[in-house]
Amino acid sequence: MTTENERPEIDLSRDPNPGVPNHARPEGAGVDPLIDLSRDPNPGKADHAKPEDED
Repeated sequence: MTTENERPEIDLSRDPNPGVPNHARPEGAGVDPLIDLSRDPNPGKADHAKPEDED
């Protein structure tokens, strides 16, 4: 995680919702046309997710 000292060009005092992530798409927003799922090398597999524990 970056700290305020590492990114001095960002004015955190101008954040209207401090501490709230506002980069996510709103609920029910639909599909983002900039994400091309046809290029997914592992369709249907969440390769960014934490691996499941194997018992």
